[in-house]
Amino acid sequence: MAGAKVGVPALYIAGDRDPVVAFPGMDQLIPNLSKFVPQLRETIMLPGCGHWTQQERPAEVNAAMIDFLRQL
Repeated sequence: MAGAKVGVPALYIAGDRDPVVAFPGMDQLIPNLSKFVPQLRETIMLPGCGHWTQQERPAEVNAAMIDFLRQL
């Protein structure tokens, strides 16, 4: 559905070396995610990390997810 928003609490984690974050328009979308995800709790960009965040940085991703879940 066009214009639908994510209505649940959310956490965005990505690597700054992920090719997806370099797609055209992502430089505008990521800083404005809360417009589409009103309950976005945090945006985390992992320095030096690529596309497979959970494999490349398991400890940091797990810690962020556990912290996010504890806040719910």
